[in-house]
Amino acid sequence: MAISKILHMKDSGNSFHARHLKRALDYVMNPEKTQGGRLVGAINCQADMAFEQMMDTKKQFGKTDKRQGYHIILSFKEDEVEPDRAFEITQKFVAEYLGDAYEAVFVVHDNTDHVHSHIVFNSVSFVDGKKYRYEKGDWAKYIQPITNKLCHCLLYTSPSPRDVEESR
Repeated sequence: MAISKILHMKDSGNSFHARHLKRALDYVMNPEKTQGGRLVGAINCQADMAFEQMMDTKKQFGKTDKRQGYHIILSFKEDEVEPDRAFEITQKFVAEYLGDAYEAVFVVHDNTDHVHSHIVFNSVSFVDGKKYRYEKGDWAKYIQPITNKLCHCLLYTSPSPRDVEESR
Protein backbone atom coordinates (compact mmCIF):
# COMPACT_ATOMS: atom_id res chain seq x y z
CA MET A 1 0.00 0.00 0.00
CA ALA A 2 1.19 3.47 -0.78
CA ILE A 3 1.69 6.02 1.94
CA SER A 4 0.44 9.51 1.18
CA LYS A 5 1.35 12.90 2.52
CA ILE A 6 0.18 16.40 1.72
CA LEU A 7 2.22 19.60 1.75
CA HIS A 8 1.18 23.16 1.06
CA MET A 9 2.96 25.89 -0.87
CA LYS A 10 3.02 29.27 0.77
CA ASP A 11 3.09 32.69 -0.80
CA SER A 12 6.67 33.62 -1.76
CA GLY A 13 6.21 37.35 -1.30
CA ASN A 14 5.24 40.38 -3.32
CA SER A 15 7.69 40.01 -6.18
CA PHE A 16 6.54 36.51 -7.22
CA HIS A 17 3.76 35.05 -5.06
CA ALA A 18 3.72 31.72 -6.87
CA ARG A 19 7.45 30.95 -6.91
CA HIS A 20 6.99 27.76 -4.84
CA LEU A 21 4.17 26.55 -7.10
CA LYS A 22 6.28 27.13 -10.22
CA ARG A 23 9.28 25.35 -8.71
CA ALA A 24 7.16 22.39 -7.60
CA LEU A 25 5.70 21.96 -11.08
CA ASP A 26 9.15 22.22 -12.67
CA TYR A 27 10.56 19.68 -10.22
CA VAL A 28 7.84 17.06 -10.58
CA MET A 29 7.76 17.23 -14.39
CA ASN A 30 11.52 16.69 -14.76
CA PRO A 31 11.91 14.43 -17.84
CA GLU A 32 14.82 12.57 -16.23
CA LYS A 33 12.47 11.32 -13.49
CA THR A 34 9.36 10.68 -15.61
CA GLN A 35 10.66 8.55 -18.50
CA GLY A 36 11.11 11.57 -20.72
CA GLY A 37 7.73 12.99 -19.74
CA ARG A 38 5.80 9.78 -20.47
CA LEU A 39 4.70 9.53 -16.83
CA VAL A 40 3.20 13.03 -16.70
CA GLY A 41 -0.52 13.71 -16.72
CA ALA A 42 -2.91 16.52 -15.87
CA ILE A 43 -6.54 17.09 -15.04
CA ASN A 44 -8.46 20.30 -15.81
CA CYS A 45 -5.35 21.82 -17.42
CA GLN A 46 -2.58 20.96 -19.85
CA ALA A 47 0.63 19.78 -18.19
CA ASP A 48 2.88 21.98 -20.33
CA MET A 49 0.71 25.04 -19.62
CA ALA A 50 -0.34 24.17 -16.05
CA PHE A 51 1.43 27.01 -14.27
CA GLU A 52 0.06 29.64 -16.63
CA GLN A 53 -3.45 28.19 -16.43
CA MET A 54 -3.30 28.04 -12.63
CA MET A 55 -2.17 31.66 -12.52
CA ASP A 56 -4.99 32.67 -14.87
CA THR A 57 -7.47 31.03 -12.49
CA LYS A 58 -5.98 32.87 -9.52
CA LYS A 59 -6.15 36.19 -11.39
CA GLN A 60 -9.72 35.56 -12.58
CA PHE A 61 -10.90 35.22 -8.99
CA GLY A 62 -8.53 37.81 -7.47
CA LYS A 63 -6.69 35.23 -5.35
CA THR A 64 -3.07 35.57 -6.37
CA ASP A 65 -1.64 35.81 -2.85
CA LYS A 66 -1.51 33.60 0.26
CA ARG A 67 -1.49 29.81 -0.14
CA GLN A 68 -0.57 28.95 -3.73
CA GLY A 69 -1.05 25.23 -4.08
CA TYR A 70 -0.74 21.79 -2.59
CA HIS A 71 1.58 18.86 -3.21
CA ILE A 72 0.50 15.29 -2.49
CA ILE A 73 3.03 12.47 -2.61
CA LEU A 74 2.11 8.80 -2.92
CA SER A 75 5.07 6.63 -2.01
CA PHE A 76 5.14 2.91 -2.76
CA LYS A 77 7.37 0.25 -1.23
CA GLU A 78 10.37 -0.89 -3.23
CA ASP A 79 9.29 -3.34 -5.99
CA GLU A 80 5.62 -2.98 -4.99
CA VAL A 81 4.42 -1.42 -8.22
CA GLU A 82 5.43 -0.85 -11.82
CA PRO A 83 5.52 2.80 -12.96
CA ASP A 84 2.52 2.39 -15.29
CA ARG A 85 0.37 0.95 -12.50
CA ALA A 86 1.48 3.74 -10.13
CA PHE A 87 0.45 6.22 -12.84
CA GLU A 88 -2.98 4.60 -13.09
CA ILE A 89 -3.45 4.70 -9.31
CA THR A 90 -2.36 8.34 -9.19
CA GLN A 91 -4.63 9.33 -12.06
CA LYS A 92 -7.61 7.69 -10.38
CA PHE A 93 -6.72 9.32 -7.05
CA VAL A 94 -6.64 12.77 -8.66
CA ALA A 95 -9.98 12.22 -10.38
CA GLU A 96 -11.64 11.03 -7.18
CA TYR A 97 -10.10 13.48 -4.71
CA LEU A 98 -9.91 16.66 -6.77
CA GLY A 99 -12.69 15.85 -9.22
CA ASP A 100 -13.74 18.60 -11.56
CA ALA A 101 -12.79 21.53 -9.35
CA TYR A 102 -9.00 21.95 -9.34
CA GLU A 103 -6.25 22.08 -11.93
CA ALA A 104 -3.63 19.45 -11.17
CA VAL A 105 -0.51 17.88 -12.60
CA PHE A 106 0.31 14.33 -11.59
CA VAL A 107 3.48 12.41 -12.34
CA VAL A 108 5.30 9.23 -11.44
CA HIS A 109 9.00 9.27 -10.60
CA ASP A 110 10.76 5.97 -11.19
CA ASN A 111 14.33 7.20 -10.75
CA THR A 112 14.71 5.94 -7.17
CA ASP A 113 14.56 2.54 -5.45
CA HIS A 114 10.86 3.05 -4.83
CA VAL A 115 8.35 4.35 -7.34
CA HIS A 116 6.47 7.38 -6.08
CA SER A 117 4.07 9.91 -7.51
CA HIS A 118 3.54 13.62 -7.11
CA ILE A 119 0.34 15.61 -7.47
CA VAL A 120 0.62 19.39 -7.58
CA PHE A 121 -2.64 21.29 -7.65
CA ASN A 122 -3.87 24.87 -7.61
CA SER A 123 -5.19 26.21 -4.33
CA VAL A 124 -8.00 28.01 -6.20
CA SER A 125 -10.87 26.15 -7.85
CA PHE A 126 -11.34 27.10 -11.48
CA VAL A 127 -15.07 26.37 -11.09
CA ASP A 128 -16.07 28.78 -8.33
CA GLY A 129 -12.87 30.49 -7.16
CA LYS A 130 -13.00 28.92 -3.72
CA LYS A 131 -9.72 28.05 -2.06
CA TYR A 132 -9.04 24.44 -1.25
CA ARG A 133 -9.26 23.95 2.51
CA TYR A 134 -7.26 21.25 4.17
CA GLU A 135 -8.66 20.64 7.62
CA LYS A 136 -6.97 18.75 10.42
CA GLY A 137 -7.90 15.10 10.01
CA ASP A 138 -8.52 15.25 6.24
CA TRP A 139 -5.50 13.04 5.58
CA ALA A 140 -6.88 10.21 7.74
CA LYS A 141 -10.48 10.81 6.69
CA TYR A 142 -10.08 11.22 2.91
CA ILE A 143 -6.57 11.11 1.41
CA GLN A 144 -5.13 7.88 2.85
CA PRO A 145 -8.42 5.94 2.59
CA ILE A 146 -8.71 6.76 -1.13
CA THR A 147 -5.07 5.75 -1.57
CA ASN A 148 -5.67 2.48 0.30
CA LYS A 149 -8.81 1.66 -1.70
CA LEU A 150 -7.13 2.29 -5.05
CA CYS A 151 -4.01 0.35 -4.12
CA HIS A 152 -6.09 -2.57 -2.90
CA CYS A 153 -8.20 -2.60 -6.06
CA LEU A 154 -5.42 -2.00 -8.55
CA LEU A 155 -2.42 -3.68 -6.94
CA TYR A 156 -3.93 -6.75 -5.40
CA THR A 157 -7.03 -7.62 -7.41
CA SER A 158 -6.27 -6.86 -11.05
CA PRO A 159 -3.30 -7.64 -13.25
CA SER A 160 -0.94 -4.89 -14.27
CA PRO A 161 -0.57 -4.00 -17.97
CA ARG A 162 2.78 -5.80 -17.88
CA ASP A 163 1.20 -8.99 -16.48
CA VAL A 164 -1.44 -8.93 -19.21
CA GLU A 165 1.22 -8.47 -21.89
CA GLU A 166 3.37 -11.31 -20.47
CA SER A 167 0.39 -13.70 -20.42
CA ARG A 168 -0.16 -13.33 -24.17
